[in-house]
Amino acid sequence: MKREKFLWPLTQSHHRALLTARRVRESLSAVEAEKAGERVREMAAEVRKLYDEELRLHFWDEEKILAFYEEHMGREEPEPQKIRREHRQLESFIAQADRKSLLSFAELIGSHVRFEEDVLFVKIEKVLAEGEKQAVGRLLEREAAFNVAPSP
Repeated sequence: MKREKFLWPLTQSHHRALLTARRVRESLSAVEAEKAGERVREMAAEVRKLYDEELRLHFWDEEKILAFYEEHMGREEPEPQKIRREHRQLESFIAQADRKSLLSFAELIGSHVRFEEDVLFVKIEKVLAEGEKQAVGRLLEREAAFNVAPSP
């Protein structure tokens, strides 16, 4: 699906998150739970790095875009609530950093990204005015260029 340019930075970040999720699944699914200690530590470090360097800002950006969406659609829309809830779940899985949580992270990030790309972003592209799209695009490009994440 062709994504509008203003959302490209988020779509590119989605691709990197999906690659990490696949590595987590492949690495941790191939080993018995009691023998997975070193791999769990490696995957936990990789997922933490992804979060610190990219996903924290990515979640923050998406939630700002959700505010634009809600201005048009109303606060009772289920999609923004689902996205925010899943962001907190993903952060919880990252913080726990055990085998089960990392596998849960990998599963959820996959379905989360597919939902955003296939459902939510399509709606956002239809609802946001051209000026809002341009503002969002400038914000995402500027933050990507400086990699400036908000403090937790």
